[in-house]
Amino acid sequence: MLVEKSNWMMVEEYLNKDDRIVFVLGATEEHGYASLSTDTQCAWEIAKEACTRQNILLAPPLHFGPSPFSLAFPGTVSLRVQTYYNVIKDMIDSVSRVGFKKILFFSGHGGNMRAKEVITEYLLDRSDLILKFREWYLMPKTYARIRELGGTQRDHASWLETFQWINMVAPIPDKFKEQVYFEDTYAQTPEEVKAVSGDGVKGGKYLQPEPVMREFFELAVTELEDFLQNGWDKFAKTTNV
Repeated sequence: MLVEKSNWMMVEEYLNKDDRIVFVLGATEEHGYASLSTDTQCAWEIAKEACTRQNILLAPPLHFGPSPFSLAFPGTVSLRVQTYYNVIKDMIDSVSRVGFKKILFFSGHGGNMRAKEVITEYLLDRSDLILKFREWYLMPKTYARIRELGGTQRDHASWLETFQWINMVAPIPDKFKEQVYFEDTYAQTPEEVKAVSGDGVKGGKYLQPEPVMREFFELAVTELEDFLQNGWDKFAKTTNV
């Protein structure tokens, strides 16, 4: 169920039987040859499919996040961390006041992990809420498949974020790049990041065949479906990635 295809009366009716809502947290930043909206598009398409199958309300995505390291790449739009904190808090305020009690932030961008800090502070005053944060590519089964296919969580803009039918906007070279990673990337200027990363791909294979990506997408969708049904326990143990 999509907010963008609902009026307020439909959402009110939904709340009479369900108190779950999903927010997709994306970003607008360079992703090599793929779309600048990759972090939003990938998470959104996975969430849309899972929420449609489970009839759970899905809000429009947040297209911007903290992406200061990519600002030397044209097209990147970054929110300052304090701005981001305020946006996440306002999102929770807006839906919790009308009765939503179970809120999932489903992220496609590593910088969005700052939402966890907002959640921790928010629950000091609203312990009745269940607030969850998940990164789609680090869900246990999904990440296990990434590792099987030779990827890592640091492979920014590689095959694992390139779906031919979602965010591929130009021909992508069929090649491999050694991992470009620096422990102190946080202390590099955007210009320094661009200089060392070249085309923006941070490592790994650039592409996988579309049938492999279709299977990978379905795995991510079904894992999110399972979470939406069974993942709301505050004390549930999960597999480390």
